Amino acid sequence: MKAAPKKTEAAQMRARQHRAQAGANPPIIYFNIGWMKRYAGTAPDDKTIGAHAYLNNHRYGDESYNFAPTAYGTVRGHRPPGSHEKTNITRMGAARTDAEIKGALVVWLAKEPGTRRTLIVGWYMNATVFREGRDGTVDLNDKRINYTAEARADGATLLPPIARTFEVQSSRLRPGSGFGQKPTWYGAEVVDKRVWSYIQTYGQSKEKQLISKTSAGNKTPPKNFDPELRRKVEKAAVEHAIGYYKAEFGGSCIVKSVETAAKGWDLEVYNSSDPLLVEVKGLLNAELVCELTANEYEKMMRPANRRSYVVYVVNNALVAPPAIPIASIFRYDEVRDHWFTADGRMLVITKKTAAVLSCCLWGLE
Repeated sequence: MKAAPKKTEAAQMRARQHRAQAGANPPIIYFNIGWMKRYAGTAPDDKTIGAHAYLNNHRYGDESYNFAPTAYGTVRGHRPPGSHEKTNITRMGAARTDAEIKGALVVWLAKEPGTRRTLIVGWYMNATVFREGRDGTVDLNDKRINYTAEARADGATLLPPIARTFEVQSSRLRPGSGFGQKPTWYGAEVVDKRVWSYIQTYGQSKEKQLISKTSAGNKTPPKNFDPELRRKVEKAAVEHAIGYYKAEFGGSCIVKSVETAAKGWDLEVYNSSDPLLVEVKGLLNAELVCELTANEYEKMMRPANRRSYVVYVVNNALVAPPAIPIASIFRYDEVRDHWFTADGRMLVITKKTAAVLSCCLWGLE
């Protein structure tokens, strides 16, 4: 059987426009910017971190003010212009003569300094995207910042670093559905659908992601033989999970630790009548490979637990700023009968067997 032909860029654009017109999602555009905590102006503890050439000689990029409300009650977003100042809003559904397109979703991406993963850091809902950059009202580095997108301040969501978990991959890793080297990306249907679903459900009191042991192929997680270091990693990971679920973006939940009760999970998270059963795993590095105990795995696989059992894996748990720990949170998908993160990564589960070895004084006769 012949493989289905890949969609051309024009066909992908028409498909995205059709989805937007059908109400499935608004026109979406992605801007890749430098990494910051607040994007609320210049501050000694919040310099712009990134690989853009401009940042080689400047402490702050023009994106520093992307989430700082203006006097007009709006936010104005700058994106590094690359080699082209104009934004091709025609690819978003605008006419060729239009100077702007309204009702768009602007997604801001940045590369996390520690893991180098490109994550969603925030978005503008119901935004206006301009074909050409416009002069703003803020001066930085002896020049006026321009902006490419504008939205009402109450339509802008900036994720605090602890909540930045949604990865968008490059075309090198995801050919045909990943961003390229330019700071502006017009998306891909499969990514747009996933991003729109994530943003629609973000912040609601929900089970944000759910489940299980993580292993890639037949890899074995690196052993940490230092018990004190292992304790610190586990403690940092649990604190990360507690902070996430207690915060507004995690559902403003009540969190109860049951780490010493040997229940098969570490935390019980209450935002409804049925708690989430959260098993937390902490890792020192950026590779997502860890293990569940027999008890944890048995509890996870129970049919009665699948909707509520969560495995919350924290990579780089002890990393020093400006890098941050990154959480991966997996949820069981009943339709696909497997576990996925919100950004579409599938969990690979490898069962293990073990044996206990001992020695007797004489061999069997």
